[in-house]
Amino acid sequence: MLRILVVGPTSAPWSDIAGEVAADLARLARPGIGLEYRCTGGGPASIRDSADALAAAPFVVRTVQAAEHEGFDAVIVDCTDDPGVAMARAAVSIPVIGPGEAMAAAIADARPPICHFFCDELRSLDADVIIQRALGARTVTLGGTGFSHVADLLVNAHPDVVVLDPLAVALDASLAAIAGR
Repeated sequence: MLRILVVGPTSAPWSDIAGEVAADLARLARPGIGLEYRCTGGGPASIRDSADALAAAPFVVRTVQAAEHEGFDAVIVDCTDDPGVAMARAAVSIPVIGPGEAMAAAIADARPPICHFFCDELRSLDADVIIQRALGARTVTLGGTGFSHVADLLVNAHPDVVVLDPLAVALDASLAAIAGR
């Protein structure tokens, strides 16, 4: 069984994110893949800007190094700002996937018209507005992790639309990276 670690690049208390993490891991579940999640335990409580991403980077690197030592096959960093991803890749031999990079590649191959939702929009818009804005799109992209529930909402409302969820796209990228080794 492949083991993939999803790393929360923050010091957020587990009690604050446990429910969301459980839902994300359930959505990402695939046969033959063991997904685990852990936060770095250091750095900022959340990633809101480039300064937060920079502050989180050393803790991500340390967590990725521990994951390699524990026998994980790949690591996904749970943030589209990809904090510490490049540094972690330089420090380990297993694939380290940033959802931001993975989404950029997926968007480049996506069918237009594309409707993109940024993190701040996903935090502030209600479900009806999100569904309405996606009308007419062939592809909808979610600009942040932690919004996988919106992907389900959009798929149910618009079954013919491809919804690119950063964590799902990163998981696909990690599986491709493992297969390419």
